[in-house]
Amino acid sequence: MDILRLHDDMDARGATSLVVGLDGWTDAGAAGTTAAEHLVSDHPSQHLGDARPDAVFDFRDRRPMVPIDAGHFGEVTWPTIDLYRVDVTDERSILVLTGAEPDFAWQALGDDLAELTRAIGLSDYVGLGSVPGPVPHTRPVRVTTTSNDESLLVRFGRAHEKMVVPGSAQVTLEVALGDLGLRTLGMWARIPHYVAGDYPAAAAMLLRRLGEHLDFTPRLDELEEEAVGHAERLAEAAAESGEVSAHISALEGAYDADVAEDSGLEGPLPTGDQIAEELERFLRNRG
Repeated sequence: MDILRLHDDMDARGATSLVVGLDGWTDAGAAGTTAAEHLVSDHPSQHLGDARPDAVFDFRDRRPMVPIDAGHFGEVTWPTIDLYRVDVTDERSILVLTGAEPDFAWQALGDDLAELTRAIGLSDYVGLGSVPGPVPHTRPVRVTTTSNDESLLVRFGRAHEKMVVPGSAQVTLEVALGDLGLRTLGMWARIPHYVAGDYPAAAAMLLRRLGEHLDFTPRLDELEEEAVGHAERLAEAAAESGEVSAHISALEGAYDADVAEDSGLEGPLPTGDQIAEELERFLRNRG
């Protein structure tokens, strides 16, 4: 393998699915990475390896952190992409790949994961991510999906518009592993475009949907408690501005109208133009 460094004593036997959550523009509100990190921390897990930092990161963009104590340097903390085996039940194990989106070697990382997939015999890929959209924080988080399995798109919901969007490492991994023959499912939580920072409600919803897909019960108490506190803070902030409150009210009306039309879904299906518009605004704000 060129990118992944696996421990000699790694044990991935019995794992059937690869779950990926990387940061980047397809991780708005850190929903995908937060969900992946909770999988690792809330269930029995084993660290299997990582990606070579010098092969995948531009350190001038993601600078390593170096502590200084009275003039003495401490241990350097490098950006990482880590691979874990997570036992979500006594009978089911999954692999979880999470961390910083690589700057380089997307295809080489995909090749390494393909080699690992063949060696272990994985059958499923699941991506956890999130994108900004015209949705209110006062309504349940909606998850839209991408997949090479029509039955999964029907079950979990999808956007119906045709569109072209900038790629991310996670998207290219989904395509590459789908081409390899894995059944793929990308779960993309929609978070309010006006919310900055982490969005725990979206991470909790992604884990809930992942549990439905892979037939296990995720541990959500901590995330749901964080989501309640976060919603209360957003409500307080919105109440201080009539303009913001009016905007949220308009989003609520659009959300509720779409729910009435698509009663089988948990929120509005955005159009391709809406997605492109919100994506462009999100990327401009990041720059």
